[in-house]
Amino acid sequence: MAALAALLAVLLAAAVLLALRARARGREARAQAAEAAERAREASLVAAVARRLLHHGALAPQLGWIGARVAEALGAESARIEFASVPSARPGERTVRLPLEGQSAWLYATGGADPARVAEPLAGIMDVALERQRLDSLEAKAEAAVRGNIAKTAVLHVVAHDLRPLVHAVADAAEALPARDEQWQALRAPVVRAVRLVDDLVDLSRLESGTLRTSPDSVDLHEVVAAAAEHARIARGDHAIDLELPADLPAVTADRAQLERVFGNLLENAVRFSPPDAPVRVTGGAAGGRATVRVIDRGPGIPAGQRARVFEPFFQGRLSDEGGGLGLALSLGLVEANRGRLVLQSGPDGETAFAVSLPLAGAPG
Repeated sequence: MAALAALLAVLLAAAVLLALRARARGREARAQAAEAAERAREASLVAAVARRLLHHGALAPQLGWIGARVAEALGAESARIEFASVPSARPGERTVRLPLEGQSAWLYATGGADPARVAEPLAGIMDVALERQRLDSLEAKAEAAVRGNIAKTAVLHVVAHDLRPLVHAVADAAEALPARDEQWQALRAPVVRAVRLVDDLVDLSRLESGTLRTSPDSVDLHEVVAAAAEHARIARGDHAIDLELPADLPAVTADRAQLERVFGNLLENAVRFSPPDAPVRVTGGAAGGRATVRVIDRGPGIPAGQRARVFEPFFQGRLSDEGGGLGLALSLGLVEANRGRLVLQSGPDGETAFAVSLPLAGAPG
């Protein structure tokens, strides 16, 4: 009997052990099933978001829809996505950072499963959408630039081949008039400005396309600046221009005609913005294998926030009813084409100076 009782005890213990193992396997199977169901919901979420963004493009308008799908996948009351540098959770919300490339975004969820479960796959889909937006934007900008260049080329063709000869013919006719009275002066001044504007447009386009040619030679800065000052007086009226270049200022290597246009533009600008009783000054010097000429005026000055843009085409740093905003852009291009530098120098005493620096004649290139 004792042996039988022992055998029954062993069999009972084995049965209990088998039952416990079966129960454990059942719990494990249910947990695995639940995990699989959650993973399926997450996969379904990612697929749905991918399809949505594929068909609707931009990410921002879809954030509300994506939040609702996230809530469904997590079994949450609500979920939302926000782009921000720092999180701003509402009461009851759990927060997780979405690991996006180059941007900061947050996922908030109220109730349901841990939102961290979907953060990484969701961020991956969003990264793809953002990159697609970026590439679409670049493509659109490139296409717009191509269209703009085509239009600009067409306009410049008309200016160079049709308008330029006409304007120069009018200027030649004005110069040929025998009278030199006030009526002739009133006619000549706008014609000279029209010729300058058309020539600036054509040469600026050549600079941008790399087709502008220079003919460098040894240039006497005294002669070039004096000629430019005379043109400025003709174009802008008899405003005082004080030439204070040192007598021993050395010659430079540059294209004489282009250099004369540079100083003509700078002097005309200086005269335009100078008070009637404030002469424009031209100073100079040489150092370090370069000669520098400064055109200085005491006009209203250029606001500090606009100085970085003064050499952009069509930008006017000082308000004026005249000029097309091309003179400084063209001057910079011409100076750089002659291995020089053109810089703006604004002094605390209200003076505005544009300094042209060029290599001395005979200096090594």
